[in-house]
Amino acid sequence: MQQSEQKYPDVFRHLPPLGWLAEQPVSFQTRMAMAGRWTIVPRGATLYTIGDAPDAIYGLGEGLLDVSIPIRGDEQVTIYRARPGFWIGDSALLAGTTRSLTVSAAVDSRVFRIPVGAVRRSLAEYPEDWTCFFRLNHANATLAVRILAEVLSLTPRARFARMVLRLATPDGSVRATQDDLGRMAGMSRAAFRRAFKSLIETGAVRIEYGGLRIIDRAALEHAAEES
Repeated sequence: MQQSEQKYPDVFRHLPPLGWLAEQPVSFQTRMAMAGRWTIVPRGATLYTIGDAPDAIYGLGEGLLDVSIPIRGDEQVTIYRARPGFWIGDSALLAGTTRSLTVSAAVDSRVFRIPVGAVRRSLAEYPEDWTCFFRLNHANATLAVRILAEVLSLTPRARFARMVLRLATPDGSVRATQDDLGRMAGMSRAAFRRAFKSLIETGAVRIEYGGLRIIDRAALEHAAEES
């Protein structure tokens, strides 16, 4: 009991006050906090790879995670770069299937890992926890549909502008190389270069070492609404 009392406040001090877990009942938050532990994932390392058997769910406390899907053969494309508060890994675990995505650390990241056994024990003892996991599944499914809708309906420049707005920190910086941005944009190299060049020429963004910075948010938001 003494060990749990020491671990509980430490875990909650570092869990971001946003995202799926922050929106769940306190009793559920407590069970999840007590069931998992923090781990450091170095840049480039994977949490899991497509085809893996599910072993845990993961919450991002610090850093950035890239979510990738296969497009042909061994080639994968990054469809989303997640920021703190993001959780993933529930779908295959709850469905009893193998992983359909690859998740890796874009930078050195601090991740909260809740093992599969702990999740299943919690569901067996507290059936109401299914609702909390359905909320996570719904949130991630909604995100996937939104990304698909943007690909189908927006111009390359608008898609790129929206991606920059999603990735930007509160001070307007984007920690991603041009190669990273190109992979996440999900468009041809030529289309990406035109969109990138256009936003720079309008003064909406500027290139900085290791990334970009938003200079004119209003102009970038206007570009993001193009259809």
